[in-house]
Amino acid sequence: MSNQPKLLLSLSEAAELLSLNKQQLYELTRTRSRIRQAIPLPYVRLGKRLAFRRESLESWIAQLESSTAVRLKQSTSAGVR
Repeated sequence: MSNQPKLLLSLSEAAELLSLNKQQLYELTRTRSRIRQAIPLPYVRLGKRLAFRRESLESWIAQLESSTAVRLKQSTSAGVR
């Protein structure tokens, strides 16, 4: 077996990476939940199975951090007049 990291993570592996339980992560992939998300969780569906790219999850977290920082900056500047 090669030392290359896996291309795709399972639901369990992705949940562990994100410090969520499997049900919380699954809920983030549901259509209704994705509509409410400003930045939807990236995943692929392989038949009935969900899979996640580590790089995509890391990018998703960075985007969430950036959008949170922008909103905080906007809310603090809007309050100071």
